[in-house]
Amino acid sequence: MSDTLLLNANYEPISVLPLSVINWQHAIKLMYLGRVTVIETYPDWIIRSERLAINVPSICVTKDYFPHNKHVKFSRYNMYLRDLFQCQYCEDVFDYEDLTIDHVIPRAVGGKTNWSNCTTSCKACNSAKGHKLLKPKIMPYKPDYYNLVGKWKQRPFRIKRDSWYQYLGITEVAA
Repeated sequence: MSDTLLLNANYEPISVLPLSVINWQHAIKLMYLGRVTVIETYPDWIIRSERLAINVPSICVTKDYFPHNKHVKFSRYNMYLRDLFQCQYCEDVFDYEDLTIDHVIPRAVGGKTNWSNCTTSCKACNSAKGHKLLKPKIMPYKPDYYNLVGKWKQRPFRIKRDSWYQYLGITEVAA
């Protein structure tokens, strides 16, 4: 089914990482509770009850402003995004499922799983590296929120509706 883009009271997404999208049933619930204003609906999708016909919301805006959480959570996806899905040893670009997390200082010798010790590696390079101490092309670092959002906008991604792009600060549609 289709989702609904949820915007903050200032008409920006509440979150980009991950994108603030809710399912259409939750959007209708928020609409009837008076917590959101619908600014766009799916034109060809109407749900009906015995006494009611409602166009399903495509974009909603909250009536209250929610401050952004600028903390960047350490996660596999965010780390891959930081490195633009590029193996830091062979420098090839891979799909999500073909990548692994490599510990620059291996866990076997006390390396931690955190932003400053983990980097993106393809399965072949990670296996070949094993427990050796090899320096990646770009040393790992903790990105800030804006750095990751900038990288997210550089990557090709798919949005459910073209009308959402204007609210994401993207001028041209990526592949």
